[in-house]
Amino acid sequence: MRRGGRHAFVYVFFGLLTFTSACNTDAKEEHLTTEETIIAKTIEQAESVESYAIEGGLLEDFLWEDGSSEYNYLLLSSIEIPERTYSQVVQEYGIGEFETTVFTSELYQNAKERYINLDDKGWKKSDDPKDIEYDYTGYEAPIMFLKQLENVDELTVEETENEYEIRYSEPDASLYDIYGPPSDAVKNGTVFVETGSPEVFLVIDKADYTVREFTTTFFYEDEAGSDSEGTATMEMRFDDINEVEDFEIPDEVIEEAEANE
Repeated sequence: MRRGGRHAFVYVFFGLLTFTSACNTDAKEEHLTTEETIIAKTIEQAESVESYAIEGGLLEDFLWEDGSSEYNYLLLSSIEIPERTYSQVVQEYGIGEFETTVFTSELYQNAKERYINLDDKGWKKSDDPKDIEYDYTGYEAPIMFLKQLENVDELTVEETENEYEIRYSEPDASLYDIYGPPSDAVKNGTVFVETGSPEVFLVIDKADYTVREFTTTFFYEDEAGSDSEGTATMEMRFDDINEVEDFEIPDEVIEEAEANE
């Protein structure tokens, strides 16, 4: 495989989500099904979500025709409050018994300033968004899914004591527009193309209709027809919704960045 290093995982989450199932939630309006009410309430509640912690990443896994395996993971941990972000990112690559960390990143950002520490080489101030080698939309990602519903007949909802679990799997070309076949996933002439149906999994808290988990998995096969196959999974888990305490960029970060100018 050819790896694009720090540029291998520049991604943005978009998508479609549809569903059907029986739940015990009362619809606000008679013309809405209970499932449609869950979605409507989740979208409405999103307007009040101002802070949260997020864990997740983009996980690429490959199984080659000769039985060997390979992976490329971008792992994200972040806290978000209005106009402030603190995040840590690690990209890991593995093939066979070989494993390595491709790069690490630590970032503080507010409305006016951005400080980044790449590969633990020290804090620097960045005025150029291109210095941030990754992108994500945070809590907006699952809400965009819900806002673009087109067909409720193919989505299932299961109700647990505390949550609604939403699942969707259909050969939806628009979902594959979110994340195309890995362009750098080439080994001995193997080129991946999309196959099958993307799988979407969404967890919604029954108490306040906030999203707690959002995962989408894409499937790929060898364009030439070999047994090589791949998956790409984007996952986000949300916690401490509206409970993250306010924070500032630490003085020591700013001082170190000034010293490194």
